[in-house]
Amino acid sequence: MKRSLSILILLTFLAGVSAAANERDGAVVWRDLDAALAESQQAGKPVMIHFTAQWCGWCKKMKKEVYGQGDVAAVLNQDFVPAMVDTDRRPDLKAAYGVEGLPTIWFLTSAGEGITYIPGYVDAPTFRKILQWVASGAYREQSFEEFAAVEG
Repeated sequence: MKRSLSILILLTFLAGVSAAANERDGAVVWRDLDAALAESQQAGKPVMIHFTAQWCGWCKKMKKEVYGQGDVAAVLNQDFVPAMVDTDRRPDLKAAYGVEGLPTIWFLTSAGEGITYIPGYVDAPTFRKILQWVASGAYREQSFEEFAAVEG
């Protein structure tokens, strides 16, 4: 029993060290969806869910070219609770969120309510604007198109 507890404490510590190292390295700190929803409620931050699969080429491109950008990763880590869902491992979540193609990105409020979703690949400049639109709360009053036109 003591050994199990010691191992659990060690794993928790290592997970924290790993997350801190990822943030320092400019990498997105991904959570599973259950952990992200719990953290989101506690922190009052929106959740961003990236639905993916190992075989998805556009998902890999998005991870590298969008989430791999230091400024994008920083905004995700600071203003959101990012979650990644492998749809091959979690077909229940794929069905629950109506995911029909990959990648698909969902944004949820800290209460777990849907804000919007994005089917397919999004380039880094567009994704930055989407992050601003959601993080600022502008989605409550204007469409993304209106926000993007005003923000230039």
